[in-house]
Amino acid sequence: MSLYLRITTKPALIGIRTQPAKVEIDSSQPLLEMKRQPPRLDIKTEPVRVYIDQYECFAELGYKNFWDIARAQAQKGYQRVMEYIAQTAQDGDRLAAIELGGNPMADIAEERSYHVPEAEPVKLPLPRPKFYVTGGIRIDYQPGKVHFNAVVHPVRYKVTPHKVEIYMRQYPSITIEYAGHYMDRRV
Repeated sequence: MSLYLRITTKPALIGIRTQPAKVEIDSSQPLLEMKRQPPRLDIKTEPVRVYIDQYECFAELGYKNFWDIARAQAQKGYQRVMEYIAQTAQDGDRLAAIELGGNPMADIAEERSYHVPEAEPVKLPLPRPKFYVTGGIRIDYQPGKVHFNAVVHPVRYKVTPHKVEIYMRQYPSITIEYAGHYMDRRV
């Protein structure tokens, strides 16, 4: 006689649920603002006037000798040299005063570029009349400007991370049953 047992097993089963990662991005195009200031050109003219001074010419006509003319010319030369030295010292002081700002080298160059020395031919003994010219053209130019302003919008994003969930779909079990006696009758 033998015992009859019935054994039943149930395997363990696991379940896996996954959710993939997701990134959502929301961004707006940047905005570019531009302002333009046009250039400006102002031209001012003053009529040219010529003044002729003949006083010295008539006053000295024939009344000065060679030595008087030479002394007057020497005095004039000395005065020109002193003016040149003073002007050079003044220009040097302007260049040395960098704390005042500006562009003194360009200003000096502009002042010197419009200065036309008077021609003084020496003809003895007759002096020439003096000529004075006033008026001219003044040009004021201001270049245009362009101003840019970029407005950048923030980028908004939402991130859903990757998710894996593991759970027991079926728990393992073993069942043992007694099914009775089994008799071997073949004997």
